[in-house]
Amino acid sequence: MSVTSQIAILGAPVTCGNRGVMALGASMVGLCGRSKDVSIQFLLGHRQCEKVPFRVAGEVKHIEIVNCRLSIKAKLSEHLAWIVLASILYRLIRNRRFRSALSRCTPWIAALEQANIVGDIRGGDSFSDIYGMRRFVHGFLMAWTVLLVRGSIIQFPQTFGPYKNRISRLMARYLLRRSSVIMARDRESQQIAQQLVGTGKEVLLCPDVAFALEAYRPRQIIVEPSFDGQELPRPIIGLNINALVYNGGYNRSNMFGLRMDYKGLLPELIEALVEKHPGEIWLIPHTYDINETGDSIENDLQASRKVWQALAEKTRKRVKLVAGDYDCHELKWLIGQCEFFIGSRMHSCIAALSQGIPCVGIAYSRKFKGVFETVGMTNWVIDAQQMTNEQALEHIMALYLSRDRVRRQLAERASAAKAEVERTISTVITRCDS
Repeated sequence: MSVTSQIAILGAPVTCGNRGVMALGASMVGLCGRSKDVSIQFLLGHRQCEKVPFRVAGEVKHIEIVNCRLSIKAKLSEHLAWIVLASILYRLIRNRRFRSALSRCTPWIAALEQANIVGDIRGGDSFSDIYGMRRFVHGFLMAWTVLLVRGSIIQFPQTFGPYKNRISRLMARYLLRRSSVIMARDRESQQIAQQLVGTGKEVLLCPDVAFALEAYRPRQIIVEPSFDGQELPRPIIGLNINALVYNGGYNRSNMFGLRMDYKGLLPELIEALVEKHPGEIWLIPHTYDINETGDSIENDLQASRKVWQALAEKTRKRVKLVAGDYDCHELKWLIGQCEFFIGSRMHSCIAALSQGIPCVGIAYSRKFKGVFETVGMTNWVIDAQQMTNEQALEHIMALYLSRDRVRRQLAERASAAKAEVERTISTVITRCDS
């Protein structure tokens, strides 16, 4: 196969339980990899260099992973500390033979040299310090190696900010001012990034790439309790429970500063929905590992099961738990079977919105508002940092009753958002590759 363009993508993990982050990588492969003349690599924290299968237009495409690690057991050539040091030496010492030697012993640098385009998507929302400085610095170092070796980087559509302290803000400014193209996925992020880079560079606005993610029906639909037959018991309301928010964040102590009692709201919300809705409620996890044992802070499946088990027996008969090991494409298909959806993982909401499913987002950060604004659904965001349980429940139930009034317009706007993603990514890649 003759390859005319090679694209390297950072910040899109391929083996984590977070199907939202996985949706970013799968969407980028779908957007960039349709042409046989394009080769894609992922540069990321991963256990080993390998090829990983992705589904593109119904076919399997194997994407090469060039890894870095922080483990003391890692090979020297794969350790992030060595990669950073080697990149600094590459920048300082301009001797061709020396650089060639660094490239031969450091696959990460070799990949950066060979790529026509290198871009970072930073997990969609990790170009911020809201998840802690450790994650922010880790992402910064990987992006910094690109600047050291190549001089510039592309920022694919993502959220920029907020920044809680001055150091992370300075680091963000440093990266953005050295980025050849910057794409924000919401207007507030666009404004923050524009302030950081100044007037000399335009920050583009582009919807989240997951609006372009393809949906595939799973071979088997596994729910607890199971249902009879092949046809789904419609109408279904989908509810995604965010385990990280349910458990109070990484510090288990209201890390996100919520006014709402999220854990207390969930059973109240389910009871209210069961009373009004003629069909079933399906709890649909979006970050989970079906084989995980112990009390995981991020496993939506575990949190959903706890909520289901605590419901009154009469209510439980109307509620099912999606328990299959589904990828991001399959979860999007399942969410697309709902007539109404409520999510606390943002990419579970995008899976609904992008298919024209009226969706309420229970937001623990401002990123929800910007994404919902993309399709004119700002009023469908429940701000958990501002609303009480009573206010949230009243608002959600009012939105449920108005779901059919927004369905047609939402579908049109979702289609337009998908087209805009495809157009923007294609234009940027063509421009940067020329």
